[in-house]
Amino acid sequence: MEKTWRWDRRMWTDLCKITAGALILGFSLNMFFEPYNLVAGGITGLGIVLKEMSLRWFGWELPLWLSNILLNAPLFIGGYFLQGRAFILKTGYATMVLSVGLYLSADWGYYGGDILINTVYGGVMGGAGIGLVLSASATTGGTDLLASILHYFMRHISVAVYLFLVDGVIIVLSILVFGINLALYAIIGIYLTSWVADKVVDGLHYSKALFIISDKSEEISGRLLRELSRGATGIPVVGKYTGEPREMLYIVMSVKETVVAKRVVKEVDPNAFMMITDTKEVLGEGFSEH
Repeated sequence: MEKTWRWDRRMWTDLCKITAGALILGFSLNMFFEPYNLVAGGITGLGIVLKEMSLRWFGWELPLWLSNILLNAPLFIGGYFLQGRAFILKTGYATMVLSVGLYLSADWGYYGGDILINTVYGGVMGGAGIGLVLSASATTGGTDLLASILHYFMRHISVAVYLFLVDGVIIVLSILVFGINLALYAIIGIYLTSWVADKVVDGLHYSKALFIISDKSEEISGRLLRELSRGATGIPVVGKYTGEPREMLYIVMSVKETVVAKRVVKEVDPNAFMMITDTKEVLGEGFSEH
């Protein structure tokens, strides 16, 4: 069943993330990528190519904010039928805010630094913006929507492959227009953008998983429930060295809560064996609803 557009607290939070993220992305593109014609794939990257081509052929520049709207418009028509109303409304809003960010920062280009400085700061800043948008279950439109549409008609090829091919074509166009040197810098920017975006998305739902083996598992789980309101799962285990059956506690909690958990375990059983691992995202009661 298709999700409906519900104006609840979660929706307002998502809109704030989308607004901040799209504006940050727009500012980063105009401030760091556009001054050196760094084409980091996507519709905005194609917009940078079209801006240069329009200047060479017609003597005027096609603004990034305008190309972003014109290139995305037909994709949203197809995406509406494929992705559903809620997704398209969020993504459409993100695209419009991105265009506003591109319009407001049209004259903010940073030309005083080295091209590598622009590549690094543009990638980090852009990744932070994209990460915020993705964390709200939206995108800024563009090539990911095009990849979904192509996959709908030719399902024997995955969306990821289509996305790679489309962005690859844009990078090739940038090589033809700007040369191989700028394209190589742009690839660095693409990597940084993806890496930072992943860290932002993971960080918003970052948790820890605790594995605790102790003869006092009941007392430990009771105190954790009282002090942190975190339930535990008891898993029967057998020590291969001693052959004695024990109970291992499995608990998932936030990063800050692990400080209290370690103190509790140490106070109850200083000889307890405890292992703490990272979990990127946890769904369910007491955690993210996404």
